[in-house]
Amino acid sequence: MQSPAQSRTLTKTQVLPTPQAAATRAKTSHRPRAAHLVMVLAGLAIAGCTRVPELEDRLTPDLRGSEYPALVPLEDALQPSARPAEESKALEDNLTARAARLQARAEALRNAQP
Repeated sequence: MQSPAQSRTLTKTQVLPTPQAAATRAKTSHRPRAAHLVMVLAGLAIAGCTRVPELEDRLTPDLRGSEYPALVPLEDALQPSARPAEESKALEDNLTARAARLQARAEALRNAQP
């Protein structure tokens, strides 16, 4: 049995491993990681190939047989937005004209009643 003082004294080979030992340890430590990575990737590939009936059965037969809509360029699909000042002026004019028509209609209904 060694005394505590003797057990604390380490030789040079115990403290600093040889380059060959470090290289061997480095090679063997990556093999389990690679095996785990292969297993995880295989599991993901299998999960990606499964059929999901909740998603596939949602299409009705008429939708399943229909064609895809035509694709148009984004520049053609987006309309340039109107300027806020012009749009608000047009909206104000529209509401003013509608209010005038409603006032005239209300006045006509008031005069029509005995």
